[in-house]
Amino acid sequence: MEIFKFGDLEAEIDFTDADFLENLEEAKELLQEEAKKTPVTGKTADIIRAQCRCYFNFFDRIIGDGGAHEAMFCGKTSLNLCIEAAEALKKFEDADAERINGKYSEYTIQQHGNRQQRRNYNKQKNRKYSNNR
Repeated sequence: MEIFKFGDLEAEIDFTDADFLENLEEAKELLQEEAKKTPVTGKTADIIRAQCRCYFNFFDRIIGDGGAHEAMFCGKTSLNLCIEAAEALKKFEDADAERINGKYSEYTIQQHGNRQQRRNYNKQKNRKYSNNR
């Protein structure tokens, strides 16, 4: 479990927790649905507020705290900040996945294959065939 930080928010996020991942997937789907419903005409400020509301709801859903967006954005309604927060979460997710994959790669079983597969592998690597496994 790692700490995600953005603005004044610090939250523990565990990308190996099935419940969290289920919640994240649902929040992503709801974000897409809400984004489709945002107005495309009208005052620019109203359009940006509606788009930010989608992100606010998204972060409130995944972090589980109803006011998570207030701590993240410090009361600002900035679409740029919302996009930066989404990118920061994605970057955090990718870094955590890399850490987890590195941790568990030690436990994977190495496949040596049969004799024909080993010969072919050694031939591709310009190695002389050895009978050693």
